[in-house]
Amino acid sequence: MRSAAFTLVAACALAACNPSAPGAPAAGSVFPNLNASAYRLEASITGEGGTMPVVMIRDGQKQRLEMSTPQGNQVIISNGETGETISLVNFGGQQRALRMTSDQVQDPAQQWQAELASTATMTGPCAGAGETGSQWTNQREQHTDVVCVTSDGIILSAQRDGQPTWETTSVQRGPQSADLFTLPPGVEVTDMGQMNAQVQEAIERAKAAAGQ
Repeated sequence: MRSAAFTLVAACALAACNPSAPGAPAAGSVFPNLNASAYRLEASITGEGGTMPVVMIRDGQKQRLEMSTPQGNQVIISNGETGETISLVNFGGQQRALRMTSDQVQDPAQQWQAELASTATMTGPCAGAGETGSQWTNQREQHTDVVCVTSDGIILSAQRDGQPTWETTSVQRGPQSADLFTLPPGVEVTDMGQMNAQVQEAIERAKAAAGQ
């Protein structure tokens, strides 16, 4: 599914492709909590699939990503409290909900929090979208990842080896409606983990039948 692949590219861009390397935070500095604030921001993501606009809506552990992909609009809703992630897509003009597993898609903010909080070094002030923040730098193998983040955990920009991967253009703070993090009424949910297991089971049955 090309749209799912582009979503993973977007998540990778936001998460700086899962940066991790030995290191220590600057003395007296603490990496901001990316999973505590409530806000709505607009940004652009640049990855192998090109550049696309994205809207990120967060209220604590709950996050909603709205993206305009070449295959159409896509929404990903993640709940860090329950570990559930739902992808809303259109199939034949009908909206469907795909329940994704943690192996298929992760909340990039949680992934970044786990990695950068312990390995990145604060390297100075930064600014973007009319906001100010701190610049954090992380070395991973032969790559240098740089992120600009506000003190309350809003990502303003990200770069890898000097190339932009994330650029926030506007920020609106404040509580977000609970409806944004729930399924629309009447939308059918398909469990992707269960579907994959059923497909694998069918393949095994076909192989067994061919061998008889």
